[in-house]
Amino acid sequence: MKKILFLALMALTCLAMAMVSCKNEEPTGPNKPGAETPTNPQEPDKPENPDKPAEPVLPKDSTTVFFVNADNWETVNAYIWLYATDQGVFPWPGKPATKCSEKVHDMDVYSYKYQTDQADMILFHNGIGMQSANVAIDATKPYFYNNVWYASLNEIPTPTPEPTPEPEPEKPMYAGYEYVDMGDGILWAAHNVGATSVGEVGDYYAWAETTSKEEYSWSTYVHSAHINNNAKELTKYCYLEEYGYNGYVDVPTNRFIDDKDSPAALNWGGMWQLPTKEDFSSLLENSILKIDHDSLGTKGVRFTSVINGNTLFFPYTGYIDGTWKYDASRRVAVWGAELAGDGFAAEEQVPSHAIYLHIMINQGQVTKGTYLFSRSLGLPIRPVVYVGD
Repeated sequence: MKKILFLALMALTCLAMAMVSCKNEEPTGPNKPGAETPTNPQEPDKPENPDKPAEPVLPKDSTTVFFVNADNWETVNAYIWLYATDQGVFPWPGKPATKCSEKVHDMDVYSYKYQTDQADMILFHNGIGMQSANVAIDATKPYFYNNVWYASLNEIPTPTPEPTPEPEPEKPMYAGYEYVDMGDGILWAAHNVGATSVGEVGDYYAWAETTSKEEYSWSTYVHSAHINNNAKELTKYCYLEEYGYNGYVDVPTNRFIDDKDSPAALNWGGMWQLPTKEDFSSLLENSILKIDHDSLGTKGVRFTSVINGNTLFFPYTGYIDGTWKYDASRRVAVWGAELAGDGFAAEEQVPSHAIYLHIMINQGQVTKGTYLFSRSLGLPIRPVVYVGD
């Protein structure tokens, strides 16, 4: 009995010692201190280069639209946005579209893929000022051509070639300047001397002077002695002694301007000259006069020939006295070629005055005719040349 109890005690002692030994044994395997800690499957993997942005991944609900490059742009960009928020998916100018290998009617086709739930509006542009309309995207018709959506490339219509414009008829020219034939043998310049178009006023001249100046008065008039600076000191084109300097007279019979004193002849060459009183009369008698404007809106007077239907436009010019311009918005005034003579009252026939074409609009009333003006005033020049010259 004692022997059995001893053996039982020894067995309990060994068991206790084994348990102590197991408790003090160093851990092994992955939980050993200093060993590599296993990856927590609930934490996301860290990228190898955290500074490099992750590549965007388009969701499955992306859609592709196509742009037919009808105008042959070198660059095609797409700008898309959501109508409800008016916010672009990408800042302007958006993103480049991708050129496809296919063509339609020899026009290049470009594709653009976008995320369907982020945009419902689009415009295409070339980056330098040309763009399509701002349009809603039609997912059922993905092909965009000339601001219209089509379901397939087969529906894209064949471009209609633009009609070749009719060539403008050649303008009739003489000695480098355009003219208008009013049908009475007189070819009128289409615009004034010093102008480059019909609606321009051009330069102003004192009568028988060939250059423009800042002041138009007897004190600056070329053909005057400049003693008292009045109309009775003429040194050329004078047929009355009382108007000539020291009684000067040079043209008792020929009262027409010389070519060397004519801006038309001197500045334009050829046979251009100032109109005569008869030229003015023919224009007024053989034309219908209408208050009108040129193609750029310049106001003036248009003559329509009753002989051949051609039209001649005169802009309002007014005249310059001293340094002031008068009646510039209601009077047509251009110099003629001669001094006062037959057809004028005797008291008006003085060499200090020359003829001019006068058309005046005053409170809706029109006056027209060949009138006389002081030679020292500044008026434009509208030259003429005669058929056959």
